[in-house]
Amino acid sequence: MLEEAPARAMTSTGQVRDLDLAPQNQRVKILLVDDRPANLLALETILEDLGQELVKATSGKDALRQILNEDFAVILLDVKMPGMDGFETATLIRERERSRHTPILFVTAHKDDEHLFRGYYAGAVDFLYKPINPEVLRSKVAVFVDLSRKTDLLQKHAAILEARNAELERTILERHRAEEEVRRLNGELEVRVADRTAELVRANEELRQFGYAASHDLREPLRTVASYTQLLNRRYAAQFDDEAREFMTYITDSVHRMDTLLSDLLAYSHQLNARQQVLAPVDTEAVLQGVLLNLDTSIRESGSVIQGRDLPEVMSDFAQVGQVFQNLIVNAIKYRSADPPHIEIWGEDTDDFWTFSFRDNGLGIEPRYHEQIFGIFKRLHGREYPGTGIGLALVKRIIERHGGRIWVESEAGKGSTFKFTLPK
Repeated sequence: MLEEAPARAMTSTGQVRDLDLAPQNQRVKILLVDDRPANLLALETILEDLGQELVKATSGKDALRQILNEDFAVILLDVKMPGMDGFETATLIRERERSRHTPILFVTAHKDDEHLFRGYYAGAVDFLYKPINPEVLRSKVAVFVDLSRKTDLLQKHAAILEARNAELERTILERHRAEEEVRRLNGELEVRVADRTAELVRANEELRQFGYAASHDLREPLRTVASYTQLLNRRYAAQFDDEAREFMTYITDSVHRMDTLLSDLLAYSHQLNARQQVLAPVDTEAVLQGVLLNLDTSIRESGSVIQGRDLPEVMSDFAQVGQVFQNLIVNAIKYRSADPPHIEIWGEDTDDFWTFSFRDNGLGIEPRYHEQIFGIFKRLHGREYPGTGIGLALVKRIIERHGGRIWVESEAGKGSTFKFTLPK
C-alpha cells in the first residue's frame, strides 16, 4: 500500500485545494451480481473481512443501474442469470465509458473452453469456479481493491502534476520575458563592447606606432654615446689608467646591453601588436640550417654539436619560426655545463599538431621555475650569464599566436628539453 502526505492542487478556477493522498484509509465499493440471494449472502460473508463497501445486484439490469453513477473497484458477476446473462451484462458494462476499465470476475460452475472464450471476449479479467474457495476469493478481490486505490492515487498525482505543469508554464513564460530582457541588455552590451573594441584597436595602433618611435628615439642617443665612447677610447686610451679603462668597459658593456634590450623589447612589442599573419608552408629543416648559419661563430667557439632529425613542413611564418629556433638554440649554448653543448632537435606527429623538442645537456632548471622562465624579464642566473630575459617570453608569444603551446621538462644538473606544438 502506498502512503502519501497531503498535497495541494489547483482547481480550474485557479484556487488551490488539498488532496488526500492516503487511499488506504478510504473504503472502495465492490459490486456483487447474482440472481440468487443465497449466493449474494455467501459472497458478502466471505468478503466482509476486507472492510469494503459491498453493493448487491440481483440481475444484469440492476447491475447496469448501479454502475451509472458509482465507481467500483471490482465486479463479481454470475454467468448464469435469467433474462440477461453475465456475458451480455459484461459486454454492456464495457460499452459504458465510466465502467470500461472496471475489472470483472466471472463466477461460474462451468469450466469448459466455450465459457472461457466468451468470458474473456466479453472483458473478464478472471474466473471464479463454484464451489468458491473463500481464501482464493478474498485474495483475488483484495488485489483489485489495492489496484483501485493505487489507481485513485495515480489520478490524484496526475492532478498535482497538472497543477505543477500550470505553474511551470507560468514560470517558463516569466523566464521567456526575462530572456527577452536579457537579449535586449545583451544587444546594448554588444554595442558598447564594439565601441570599446574600436577604442582598443585605435589604442593598440597608437601603442605600436609609439613603440617604433620610442625605439628609434632611444637608440639614436644610445648610438651617439657608443660612437663617442669608442672615439674617446681610441684617442685617449694611452692616457687612461687601469681605473679609467675599467670605467670605459662598464660604459661600453652597458651601451651594448641597452641596445640589445631595446631590440628585444621592440621584437616583443611587434608580437603583442602584430596584425593577422599570413601563414604559408615552412620547411623547418631549412629553418634550422639558416639558424645554424647565423650562429656559426657561437657554435664553433662553444664546441656545440647540434643534430636535427624528422623536422616536418608546417603552416607558419618562416621568420618567426626562425626566431623560435634561434632563441632556443642560443639558450642551450648559453646555459651550458662544463661539457660542450650537445643539442638534439626533432619533430613528432601528434594528432592535430606537430610537437618539436629541443633537448640539451646543459645546467637544467629546477621544476619550481618551469613556468617562471617564460615570463618577460624573468632570469634565473642574474648577470652571471648575458641576456635580457625577453627571449623565452618572445618564443612563448610567437607559439601561442600560432595556436600552439610551449613547456619545459628539466631538472637541475640534468639538462633541459623544451617542447612546443604547432598546428598542422
